Amino acid sequence: MRMPFRPALLCPLLALAACAPSLIPGTQIKDAPENRAALQVLSDYKRAAEALDADAVLDLVAPDYFDSGATSRSKRSVDYAALQQQIPAEFRRLKALRLDITVKDARVEGDRAQIDYFLVLHYSMALPSGEKWMSESDDARLSLAKENGKWKVIAGL
Repeated sequence: MRMPFRPALLCPLLALAACAPSLIPGTQIKDAPENRAALQVLSDYKRAAEALDADAVLDLVAPDYFDSGATSRSKRSVDYAALQQQIPAEFRRLKALRLDITVKDARVEGDRAQIDYFLVLHYSMALPSGEKWMSESDDARLSLAKENGKWKVIAGL
């Protein structure tokens, strides 16, 4: 037996769906200008790192950058001066770099933001025995602060 169509049941479901917040595609993050602006920094970092462009990466970083190592891959304290030496040195050792990033969460509170993501690094190094591809993966957190109206990385590289 065929069930009769009941438009009265469909209306409340459509109303609930219309009230749901829109999400940034591919994430569970509310689609809001402040969230998109913070996530753009992560996208810019990915693009600069894959181009092995140390200057472009450093342009995203605040002068008061400090990472205690607790939320980064390095596991040691790094400030902006150390980062200025470290990033170009690391990029010189690489022949190629690819980052696969899956954003898990983004929180913006005033002039501070945190982006939690899962990172898979694929990189090629020139070794005496020849070129070798390697990969690493880990959860990561990028911390941002707004400076002069622009988001800058303050920890997490």
